[in-house]
Amino acid sequence: MKTKTISRKELYEMVWTTPLTQLAKQYNISDNGLRKICIKHEIPLPKVGHWSKKKYGKKVTKTPLGQTEKKLDDIKLYERIGKNNKKAHFNSKYSALKNEIKNNPSLPLSVPSRLYKPDILIQKAKSDLATSNYQPSHQYQDIIHTTKGILNIEVSKKMVPRALRFMNALINLLRKRGHDIEIDGYSTYAIVFDEKINIRCREKSKRVLVKKERWTNYEYHPSGILMLKMEADYILRKDWADSKNELLEEQLAKILTKLELTAKQLKKERIEAEERQKRHQEERKIKQELQDRKDKELQSLKSLFKDMKRHEMTVRLRSYVQEFKNHKESNGELTEDLLLWLEWANEKIEWFDPMIEREVPLLEDVERNSFVENKTKRSSLFYP
Repeated sequence: MKTKTISRKELYEMVWTTPLTQLAKQYNISDNGLRKICIKHEIPLPKVGHWSKKKYGKKVTKTPLGQTEKKLDDIKLYERIGKNNKKAHFNSKYSALKNEIKNNPSLPLSVPSRLYKPDILIQKAKSDLATSNYQPSHQYQDIIHTTKGILNIEVSKKMVPRALRFMNALINLLRKRGHDIEIDGYSTYAIVFDEKINIRCREKSKRVLVKKERWTNYEYHPSGILMLKMEADYILRKDWADSKNELLEEQLAKILTKLELTAKQLKKERIEAEERQKRHQEERKIKQELQDRKDKELQSLKSLFKDMKRHEMTVRLRSYVQEFKNHKESNGELTEDLLLWLEWANEKIEWFDPMIEREVPLLEDVERNSFVENKTKRSSLFYP
């Protein structure tokens, strides 16, 4: 892994040139890790929406790098190399966390041979399984399971005591670590770092071929192998089961390690998804604002042309009315009715004039621009 040493000034230029999420892909560090380094070195970061605004050509402000009184060393970053780097990094984190858990004397990593001080959830599960009205199906034989609102356990009657002891130990371990258990309907969740991870305790089944006179069928019988299934999503799944070398009860450290790493990954992915959504919303907002400005600009331009046309029509109307008046006066035909009409015409011209827009009764709901909008379609006979 190649090391790159940079100054405070160089990192400042990097974070204002490239988004943290992209820089994190170049170096063996998360974007949050880079953010912490910048905070430690008093390096200002772009605000939310900075890169979206820059993408769409909006004006952005670059916060200047101020002086610091801290005595800080140069910054070391490790460049990412190879496709297996992520997997190696995960394996390294897994081993380190598992060792930390196994070497923590305060954690109850053993399962007692007897059920001692059962948690209230275990008490309810024990009572539920004891009163379970088991009805075997055509395929699954001798398996009982808890009902709604109870810890998800699915085992043979013979395996019930062991399953209860294991789940009691797992609950105690989770709570000692600051986590919890939650029941929702038929599902059981380990609440780790505020993330919900589905877990269920079951006995592995073995498939047995059953031959009848006219047909054959498969039945599933208890195998005596106890297992715990974890399902966080379609990808983050894991099973732990009895093996030749290790019983399920001896794998509590592995289980806790995987649950905690999975929860951290879920939290990281959720935060990244929220940040992506926030960025997309900001981009949509910027696009919408730009479109609104374009629409407003176009509408203003159209209004300008309409006002110009109304002004031209107003000038022509005034000229017409004046010539009409002059004509009638010269012929001695200016009657009382014509004077009233001229007064009416001038009132309507002032109503239509874009520079006056006089209020006139009976015309309150009339759109002035409707007189200048050309709604006549061009005939295809004269226009292509």
